[in-house]
Amino acid sequence: SLSAAAADGTDVGACTDGNCEIAVTEPVTIHFRGPADGSRTTLSVTTVGPNEIEYEVKSGSNRSKGGASGPGQGCLTYLREHGSGNSCGTLDSTRPSPRPDAVVIQATTGADGTALLHIVSP
Repeated sequence: SLSAAAADGTDVGACTDGNCEIAVTEPVTIHFRGPADGSRTTLSVTTVGPNEIEYEVKSGSNRSKGGASGPGQGCLTYLREHGSGNSCGTLDSTRPSPRPDAVVIQATTGADGTALLHIVSP
């Protein structure tokens, strides 16, 4: 069974408004509106496998990379108008809370090779 029962299934199109919860089983590129005046933001999942995910975010002139491996591991990326920040470690796969000043990206690994990806906009 799919460890990640994502609200939006595998539909990357659900992310274009900056809010989604999808299951990712292979490398994928997602486009959505970023924090800086709705600038185009690209999230590229480059590696996904059992208990592993790596991704890169490009928003305006910002570049950010996240990666996690191991059971229950994940990364949070906060995209702000003038920069971004990452934190990786043990995460539960529940939806992160919206932040008033940032777009939040959360990626959590799955034992079956299905990663759960959340994008939460203010």
